Amino acid sequence: MNSVLVVDDESPMRQILVRWLTAAGYDTSEAADANAALEALTAKSADVVFCDVQMPGHDGLWLVGKLRERFPTVAIVLATAVDTVPPAVSLQGGVVEYLVKPFVRDLVLAAVSRAVEWHQAAVARGPQVPGESPVDRWLKDR
Repeated sequence: MNSVLVVDDESPMRQILVRWLTAAGYDTSEAADANAALEALTAKSADVVFCDVQMPGHDGLWLVGKLRERFPTVAIVLATAVDTVPPAVSLQGGVVEYLVKPFVRDLVLAAVSRAVEWHQAAVARGPQVPGESPVDRWLKDR
C-alpha cells in the first residue's frame, strides 16, 4: 500500500484529503506544518507528500527544499489556495504535481497516482547523478 503524508495548516482541508486518499486505498498520515511534516517523515516514511504552499512558519516551498535534501525519493504534490506560485517555479524544487484549490477529488487522486509512479521510479533508479534532480531523471525517462 502506498503512503501519503498530507501537510496543511487547515484541519478541515487535511481531513477531506485524508478521507479521499484513504478511500482510494492509500495509507495516509497528516501534519499541520512543515516542521511536523519533517518529524513525521523521520518517524515513518511516506511515498508522497501532499503539501500546502501557504502555512504559518515555514511554507511549503521551504519544505520542498528540506524534502529534497533529506528524502530524495519522496514525491511531492504542491497545493495552494491562490495561484501565487507559478508551476514552473514550484517544479524546479522537485515538485511532481501542482494543484490549485478548491480541489476536485478526481484531480487530487490523479495527481497522487502520478506522484506514486514518480516515487517508484526514483526508488528503482537508486542514487542520482550529481547535479541531476530526481524530477529531471523522471521527466527524461518519460
